[in-house]
Amino acid sequence: MSRTSTPLRAIQSNLANRASPSLPPASQTYEPLIKSILSQRLSNRIFAFSIAACWLETTLWTIWGIGGHRAVGLNTLLMVPFRLPTLLVAATTWLAVVLPVIVTRKSQLTASRTIASSPAKIWHSAQSKKSTKHALMIYSASAIAATVLHVFLAYINETEVYGDPRLSLFVKSRRYPYYLNGRLLFLLLSQLILAFSSLVRNVMLDRFAFRWSLPPNRYRLNIFELIRVFVVVIVSTSASLFCASLSFAIIRMLFPILYRFPLLPMILRPFTGHFVRGSLTLVLPFYHIGLLFRAWFIGFATMIVWEISELLFDVLIPQPINVSHLVADSSVALISGLSSSDRIIKFFALLELKDIASDESPAGTARRSELFADQKYSPNQWTQLCRECLLLLGHDYQLFLRRGAPQPPPPARSPALKSEPQLPATPTPLLRKDIFRKEKSSPIRAVLDSFASDGPLSQAVDEGAEAIHVPEIIKSVESAVLPQLEKSKDEVIKSVSGATGAVTKFAGIGRMAESVVERHAPAFVRGTAKDWKDWWREERLSKTVEGCIPFRELDVLTIEVLSHLVCASLSEDRYGVVQRDTPKVIEAMLSFLSAVEEYQIEVNALYKAPSSDANPSPTEIQESEAQRVEVEKGTDSLGLVGNALKEGVAQIARTFGDKLLAFKFPPQTARKLQGFLDYC
Repeated sequence: MSRTSTPLRAIQSNLANRASPSLPPASQTYEPLIKSILSQRLSNRIFAFSIAACWLETTLWTIWGIGGHRAVGLNTLLMVPFRLPTLLVAATTWLAVVLPVIVTRKSQLTASRTIASSPAKIWHSAQSKKSTKHALMIYSASAIAATVLHVFLAYINETEVYGDPRLSLFVKSRRYPYYLNGRLLFLLLSQLILAFSSLVRNVMLDRFAFRWSLPPNRYRLNIFELIRVFVVVIVSTSASLFCASLSFAIIRMLFPILYRFPLLPMILRPFTGHFVRGSLTLVLPFYHIGLLFRAWFIGFATMIVWEISELLFDVLIPQPINVSHLVADSSVALISGLSSSDRIIKFFALLELKDIASDESPAGTARRSELFADQKYSPNQWTQLCRECLLLLGHDYQLFLRRGAPQPPPPARSPALKSEPQLPATPTPLLRKDIFRKEKSSPIRAVLDSFASDGPLSQAVDEGAEAIHVPEIIKSVESAVLPQLEKSKDEVIKSVSGATGAVTKFAGIGRMAESVVERHAPAFVRGTAKDWKDWWREERLSKTVEGCIPFRELDVLTIEVLSHLVCASLSEDRYGVVQRDTPKVIEAMLSFLSAVEEYQIEVNALYKAPSSDANPSPTEIQESEAQRVEVEKGTDSLGLVGNALKEGVAQIARTFGDKLLAFKFPPQTARKLQGFLDYC
């Protein structure tokens, strides 16, 4: 057999074992697009409209300061908005008063609603958060900045027409040059109370949570919303001014008491000595009507720009975002957005997926067919979409079963018992004798051994320690120091117990004030206080029900997306990919629906209409009506999810009909589905 000199080579193949790529994460595809569009809405719309509001407010203040439209001509009125001082004050007002509030709203925006059943629990939940304290500091600083800017603008424009506004820091007095100006302090106090009231209103409205809304009930910027904002600002400003007047009067009446404490008069008198003298506190408002009007208008001007900014945030941020025209493969981007850990991102992705799933045009049909026939990714697009949607529904379903309670921690594992080593039955005896040969020790060695820790001298000292005489000086020191240490220990214990008692007494001031009101206040005041207390602590059934399904709008969108895609797959899914997951989708919907219907029956049973034969009192009728309203609100919240589940299952039953007999369901699910088939 002959051999050739040409070496043999293997035939190369183009085949390769390459795994299909997975869908890109949301942080690479969808989240950057959403965040970019939201930042554009924030800068191009919210910032722009709030700047315009500050500019208009500064223009009106300036026109009033120079005497109004009657004191100046038309040319001056047209030039006032474009003067450099007006523009500078407007820009400073936006930077110092409005921008911090908008940034606070943006930085503290969260997807989770506050789960609380009464105003007291809502406020207690807000108090436990550090973000609430930070927001209070920012609102207070913005209110103080608005007051300072108004004083600056007043000294620029009002001195020629109205004279000195008397808003300097110190009263102009040669004898007492450091007396604080009470007019300025009243303005600052009213602004601080206004800031606190605005924060309380935002907490009660849960404004730091994302404004979840579906397309039919979406917030819109119209004239009615602006009128509502004006009414709210007028009422809030008036209430804050009343509270500020009452607080200022109480503080002024407390000064004579503070002056009786030691050292305090030396500190307070150079600055507040004039508050003790002068007119009576109750007649002070009648001497300063102009100051009250100024404080009201400053509060109104501050709060109106805050409320307009909040309204813009509520209206513009939750609007749908379409990214189909921004990426080459929009379905991949939207499905990857469902895997985001942020539920707000999922909300925007589901809004656009719903439009794709319900689009009846040829373009919509083509996009759905491409989604169902995807073989490029592993898992494919439908599998990833179905998995994320079912995980979302399953998480909210478990939360609903727990009635809004957080998931309990997993049980702690008991530590394994360590087995102690067993000693042998017959231990080996140790040698007790010295095995080395003893040498004769030297005299120096013997002396050193006697001073060692186990030598004869040490043993003799230990044995006769009690018999040794202790010097009197050591005894005197012992008798003097130990009682002092015991005494100081007793004093520390007494001081700690006294401090604890003081804290307890301070915590009981509220209860003591309630008891004083109940004993000495008039009947009308007692009734009003009791009504306010009951309103503050009363448990709302509707809030309890809403806490069980805090993401109900997101659940509705998920149900609609799944139901529309499952129905469309009957004619558009060429490979039958969706049919593998159809039983899981129907089972998840029917399980959620059964839980919702059971809770609806439980909630409806809480209200019983009063019978006409019982002749109820007006108070009982009022309580029954309040209970009916709460039950109705709770039923509406449950009905939002329940109706979406019923419509989704009914739509699938109408589309598939008898073809559903080819699927296998658990007995309970099959009985529930049979009712829909019989109805459809």
